[in-house]
Amino acid sequence: KETEEKTPFCVLVCGGGNAAQVATAMYAARYQTIAISLYADEAAKWKEALGTDEYELTLDTGKVLKSRPDDITNDPSVAAKADAIVLAVPSFAHGQYFEAFQPYIKPDTVVACMPARSGGDILMAAKLKEKADAVIFVGFETLPWACRFTEWGRKATVLGTKGAILAAVTPKTKWPQAFAVLQGLLGVFPNVTESPTNLGISLRNPGAVIHPGVM
Repeated sequence: KETEEKTPFCVLVCGGGNAAQVATAMYAARYQTIAISLYADEAAKWKEALGTDEYELTLDTGKVLKSRPDDITNDPSVAAKADAIVLAVPSFAHGQYFEAFQPYIKPDTVVACMPARSGGDILMAAKLKEKADAVIFVGFETLPWACRFTEWGRKATVLGTKGAILAAVTPKTKWPQAFAVLQGLLGVFPNVTESPTNLGISLRNPGAVIHPGVM
């Protein structure tokens, strides 16, 4: 294996809401990070709001991260660059992203849905078609953090980080690879804990039963 500087890791974060902006800022502090939003002109508005400045992320530890994504775009062809794709958008939008990425996604890409809700793996297989078997799907039971942007497109705050988060990998044999990528992106917390199957993630979906607000 080559060293990190010779094989830079690229992560693509999907969405423009609270979780997507937090994930983008967090990952961009260390890795090549591209934010993509397919919703209306959200990407252009975010790019304009940030301008030439760094994004400011206040963690729940009180530490402040300042970073800048390599790009903010609505062009799905950037999926060809991604080693990992993190969907931090509502589950009703997952299909739109999978379909848009289908021509460009490369084998062994780790595709993580935060959260997957029910049937995320089935939806991905339907939209990616023949490419689905070559990628690694990770379904998270919930989001890793409670978070809110304080100045849209420029600043956000992590209100709390979960201690652990359940995730399932399809195919199951790719768990070590997927775990290394996602724990590396998230940091020490939350601890990514293996759930046996994505069927279990689907059947235990808590969002369909109760979804309390952040107090």
